[in-house]
Amino acid sequence: MSLKDFVWIASYPRSGNTYLRTILRHAFGLRSTSIYPDDLGGNKELEDYVGHIEPDSNWQDLLQETDLSLVKTHRHADDNTPAIYVIRDGRAACVSLWEFYHRKYPIQVFIEGRYFHGTWADHVKSWNPWERPNTLLLKYEQLRDDLPTAINTISEFLKIEIKTTSIPNRNTLVGVDGRWVKKRTSWRAKLTGENLRRFVEVNQDMLEQAGYL
Repeated sequence: MSLKDFVWIASYPRSGNTYLRTILRHAFGLRSTSIYPDDLGGNKELEDYVGHIEPDSNWQDLLQETDLSLVKTHRHADDNTPAIYVIRDGRAACVSLWEFYHRKYPIQVFIEGRYFHGTWADHVKSWNPWERPNTLLLKYEQLRDDLPTAINTISEFLKIEIKTTSIPNRNTLVGVDGRWVKKRTSWRAKLTGENLRRFVEVNQDMLEQAGYL
């Protein structure tokens, strides 16, 4: 049996994937799964807010056995499956990723892409959401600052009716988690000097194309 049609919910880590899935859950009644086992750390309350369904075995089987059609991934693109790609200012994503791992590694590891997701720019280039067929590009900053417009755009892409524009408050999610969903902060005090210069040097082309410079 071939895998039924589905849509990737794709992003570089810490770019708003969990928030987008929360929007899909509440605005459209759409639940989703993930290619990563024990996603969201097994937090059942957070899973309910986000609409996450944890597979008993693997996500491919879950798609075949249910009506789910949305799958989270942070991998680089390697197929032509339709996708919603959410992008966030790479400087903010890099700092958030560094803090997600409790600053266990030097921030330079993430700036230089010396871990399995590569650099922020590498990830964006892989998906090329401006030209990739059947791909909706959403900016995290739009999801945060102009949610009604983003919800309408998603509705048109997925061809599905909007149920509500009322989404759980970010602080509500922070209250039940604190790691996958964190309080809003600024990257500017944490990515400075030589580290900021190097990040821009490594990622400049994609920062410019995405309108972040």
